[in-house]
Amino acid sequence: MTDYKLTRRRVLVKGLSTLFYEAGEGPVVLLVPGLASDVQNWFPVMNDLALTHRVIAVSLPGLGGTSPQPDVGPTAMASFLAHFLDVLGVDSVIAVGHSYGGLVVAELALQFPHTVSRLTLVDACGLGRAVHPAAIALALLPERAADLASAFVSLPGGAAAFALSSQLLLRQPWRVPPATWAAQFRLARSRQTLRTALKVFRECGDITGQSENIIVTDRLKEIAIPALVVWGASDRLFPVRQGRAAARRLPYSQFTVLAGAGHLSYLDSHEEFMDVLGSFVRDDQARTSSKQHVNTDTGGHL
Repeated sequence: MTDYKLTRRRVLVKGLSTLFYEAGEGPVVLLVPGLASDVQNWFPVMNDLALTHRVIAVSLPGLGGTSPQPDVGPTAMASFLAHFLDVLGVDSVIAVGHSYGGLVVAELALQFPHTVSRLTLVDACGLGRAVHPAAIALALLPERAADLASAFVSLPGGAAAFALSSQLLLRQPWRVPPATWAAQFRLARSRQTLRTALKVFRECGDITGQSENIIVTDRLKEIAIPALVVWGASDRLFPVRQGRAAARRLPYSQFTVLAGAGHLSYLDSHEEFMDVLGSFVRDDQARTSSKQHVNTDTGGHL
């Protein structure tokens, strides 16, 4: 397989210095990471898709290299992405989002429907109330306590917290390349990223789980474009049933579960993930003009 040159770039978006990477030429695939993953974690995915597409991976405000903005809610983040695409002169994208990034690209498709031609949600939040108790605990941290926690974790001794979070998010860590581990560790040591992530937790969660005001499940029927939902079978953060229910509500959907994968399913099971995503991205859109719901709970092809 050819390794494509990845270009690191910055642009100003609404006054924010915005970090992104791109590779390849053709229709645009936009990759959006979640809170617990660095934009560089998309590099293997970018390399696979760059043969046929222009692939762009962007850091959200305050997370992994892009300047922060006051409002970290999903609607504000989706608006940021729309402005980002305007700056690049991109009219339409195949949007792929993981975890919180999945919620953000769902909002992008809802708020700016002509911007998204296809949608992929990977272990996305905002699809149900249930969430791991650790996420609830982080959501309930007062702002002052969250600042102290982010300061502690960014210190050398905070590596233990990184190790614990990796246990929660990954099921097959031995399959993750060393470069990805290094990017994850750098992300975990960034105080700004940690502060923003904890702010997002407070925005999106409450004592009962995921906050009702971020749930988009009932609005998914408005997304009348081909959609793919991918979930790790062993995702501890969000239950698989949320992904399955979301796929049923999307008018033109496909659903797959990756056996043996955790919340970071595209890292845990990269080859299996690319079998699914690559087929979806490169498929002739005319073939998805009628409603379809395809379940592949074994981690195979859609």
